[in-house]
Parts: sequence; structure tokens; C-alpha cells
Amino acid sequence: MLRHLGLIAVCACIVAGVGCDGGKLTAPDPPSLIPDSDVVPDTMVRVEFGGRVVNADAGGPVGNVRVSLGVISYPGRLEAVFPNDTATSGGDGTFTLPLNLLSDWKSVFLELTGPPGYDHTSQRYERIGPFGDPFRPTAADRPAIKMYPTLVIRPGESIEVRVDSTINVWCGFDGVSCRRVLVAASPGDPVELEVVPHDSSRPMALGLAIPANPYILEPDMSVRRLMVPPGGVSYVLGAGTARLTARR
Repeated sequence: MLRHLGLIAVCACIVAGVGCDGGKLTAPDPPSLIPDSDVVPDTMVRVEFGGRVVNADAGGPVGNVRVSLGVISYPGRLEAVFPNDTATSGGDGTFTLPLNLLSDWKSVFLELTGPPGYDHTSQRYERIGPFGDPFRPTAADRPAIKMYPTLVIRPGESIEVRVDSTINVWCGFDGVSCRRVLVAASPGDPVELEVVPHDSSRPMALGLAIPANPYILEPDMSVRRLMVPPGGVSYVLGAGTARLTARR
């Protein structure tokens, strides 16, 4: 009852406009949604990321790979600072990319753009601390990052294909491991691809990329044969090894 009377008194002062606080209305300060003890000013830290790019098939180093920032994850933030610094791997495949980040960064994805003859890939790093993933490298690590050499097949050829689940190339919204295959053929009729897994217990399939976003397709792991139209980009889906054949 006393609480209701207090509200009525406050309302009376607002309506009258005088007589409370010497005739001057003073709006109360808006309540803080974050306790003062939890407010921490933004601080920047210099974080150095590194790695060594290697050929996923042959195992040798890959030089002239452009390394740039892809995505930063900050816990509980809608806005973030995105540096645009880049680095390039040397002849031994190694690179170092220092970035200025907010001190509470959670994870970082680096985009690795290969030179001609290689497909792009990415690498994720975790911050050391309660938000980190113990199974992923941290900024202090310099992991070996596998990069696929581009597969090219022509009508009448059969090649061996290996898709590695540890390489950060995925297709579809569910993140199926995949690898791009370029069909080298003269313009005209489509080319049929057929994939035959070496291990029948490990499903592998074929899929076509959506032109607007070559990494987004809806995988159908039952597709073993696929007609690739001229200019189409095809992918081998599913981790494992297989025999890939192209026919007119």
C-alpha cells in the first residue's frame, strides 16, 4: 500500500509541474543495465598468428599464399574491430600475421588464398583461456596448414581423389568435407563424372556448386554420377579416397 502511495505522489509532482523540488522537474538517471563492477574498458592487444602451408597431396611447402583475416569471434559483442592486415607465406611455406584485436577475442579464422594451381582454405585459432577450444591451435602455435592442389580432370581420364577431413573446406550447411574438381573440356556438351570410393563403408558423392557461392550446395550423399554443365564447378563430397572418372 505504501508503495502505491509513493507512486501517486511522484505522479502528482509531474502533473502539477511545480511544488516539488522547488518547482523544477529533474528526470532521474536511466538505470544501468550493467553493474559498474562489470564494466571493463576496451583494450587492444597485439596477437601474432603463424603457420606453415603445405601441399595436402605431396606434403611440400606452398609459398606465395596470401593470408588475411576472415572472421573474429568476440563473446557477447555485436560490434568488433576487423583489421585488414595481410601476410604472404615464404618459400618454406611459413607466415606470420600480427593483428591488433580487442583483448577478449575468442577465436579467429584466417583465410588462405593459394597461388595459381591451389584451392583456398582457412585456419581457426582459439584464445588461451576459459573460452578456448583445447582441440584447436592457439595463437602461440604454428600449425601445419594443408592446402589442396587444384584437381583437374578431362573426359576419358580417371584420377585418384583424396578428401581430408582435417582441411577446412566444407560444403553444405551441415559442413560436409569436400574438394573442388575442375573439368577441363571444350565448350559444348556436359561431362559426366563418376566417383567410386575405395572404402564402401565411407560414403562419398558428387555435387554441383551454386554459382553465387561455390561453397554452398545441398549435399546428397547418394549421388555417384553427376552431369557437369559447361562452366560448372563440381565437388567430391565426404572424407576418404576414391577413383574419379570423366566421360562425354
